[in-house]
Amino acid sequence: MGCPFDLVVDRCSTLSYKWDALLENFGREDLLPMWVADMDFRPPETVVKAVLDRAAHGIYGYERRPSSFAEAVLNWLKQRQDWEIDPAWLIHTPGVVSGLTLSVLAVTEPGEGVVIQPPVYPPFYRILQANGRVPVENPLVEENGRYVMNLGQLEEIFRSGVKTMLLCSPHNPVGRVWSRAELESLAELILKYDVTVIDDEIWADLVFPGVKHTPLASLSPEIAHRTLTFNAPTKTFNIAGLYVSNGIIPNEAYRERINELLLGLSVGTVGFFGLVAAETAYTTGAKWLDELVAYLEENADYVIRELSRIAPQIKILRPEGTFVLWMDCRELGIPLEDLNQFFVQKAGIALNEGSAFGPVGLGFQRMNIGCPRSLVTEALDRLEKALAAL
Repeated sequence: MGCPFDLVVDRCSTLSYKWDALLENFGREDLLPMWVADMDFRPPETVVKAVLDRAAHGIYGYERRPSSFAEAVLNWLKQRQDWEIDPAWLIHTPGVVSGLTLSVLAVTEPGEGVVIQPPVYPPFYRILQANGRVPVENPLVEENGRYVMNLGQLEEIFRSGVKTMLLCSPHNPVGRVWSRAELESLAELILKYDVTVIDDEIWADLVFPGVKHTPLASLSPEIAHRTLTFNAPTKTFNIAGLYVSNGIIPNEAYRERINELLLGLSVGTVGFFGLVAAETAYTTGAKWLDELVAYLEENADYVIRELSRIAPQIKILRPEGTFVLWMDCRELGIPLEDLNQFFVQKAGIALNEGSAFGPVGLGFQRMNIGCPRSLVTEALDRLEKALAAL
């Protein structure tokens, strides 16, 4: 029996945004989609079966959230992240982004600045700007072959009076899994300046072997009191379309504000297919996940190795997790404003354009490698031919 992650599943005409929205976003339908950060793998078969069994019942009325779901979340965090939480801290939102948005509304006021660390997940900008908050950029810096936080500049920002930070941990798009030491240095500043952190940890389970993710809130009770953490099984098990995520909020006042917003905006429900899929994934998916992460690491190494052969001008700092690669294309000799069109019109590949992750992303592209190796190979073949034609 072959590797299940090598199976190519036809996702066209399934309302997949990644595959079926190419024309409206790129102007062509014949592109190989390596952009939207969902994977082209089926979830664990146990998850598929659980959803099908529930669907077979035939009645889809209002759901209740069973206590077993919370137990599954708590057990998962303890086993996979070595993080023991109080069940009272746990809330649920339709998605991590909605949880981040609710948190911004709950802990900041219009006109306030919020720290972000570009290049960073584009909705960080959208959440703040759409809600009248001001993004305060603390760009990551390259040091010894990897991206790190600029803590000196960050302290200056906190000293100036900015009291809230949106953290991406692990970091999208650069693939950093912040070490415990790095987070402890960040924590010192958080405590010194009484900062609140809204922490996006949706990638927490997708870290490569030999690397450990440390939840920021697990460092100490004092840090936990200042941190609102959001994670989910959706990236981990490729069930993003089922809309279920977790909020871990030890600070009772913050938690009450979030719950009031969930109630007031009528967005506090999670569909039962999401509940069924998530609980099943958390209780049966560990082995599948270990195999997935190994496959993703092999994909990353394969791309980096092949690019060194066919396009050494493209630089990638090897990620420590996630399934996205941050490609520095500034040395290709293509005008930066034409770079995206080169990948679309010449190479036939749909990637995420780097400037969407902040101005520092100009000249970069983000590639999604959460797909069968054959699709990765096809993308590299297309790129090699396009470069040869320059």
